[in-house]
Amino acid sequence: MPCLVRGREDVDPTTQQRIDTMLKRDVAVGVVFAGAMWLTLLFVFFVTARVVDDTMVILVLGASAVVLGLFNTLSLLSLISRYRDERQHVYGEDIAHLDSNRAAQQRRSKGADLR
Repeated sequence: MPCLVRGREDVDPTTQQRIDTMLKRDVAVGVVFAGAMWLTLLFVFFVTARVVDDTMVILVLGASAVVLGLFNTLSLLSLISRYRDERQHVYGEDIAHLDSNRAAQQRRSKGADLR
């Protein structure tokens, strides 16, 4: 098993490919979640703005939606950046656990076949 210590680049190519695939999937999920959040915020703003008569309330609602959206988008971008920087550490442990669980399942199924 290769060394999967944070900052180490000596990961075998197969594991590196699995890490890159997991990272791409997480980035895609983050983008989808951010887009869904912005669509939801816009929907709520426009539906609520049609019901509210006070302009100041609409401005506060709009500003609040923008602040909420920005904070959540920036937190997702920060998370993605951290995952990119520490991908061997973050995903290496996941892959090690997945491989370990898969091997244990195979051993159990072989044991069941022998009975």
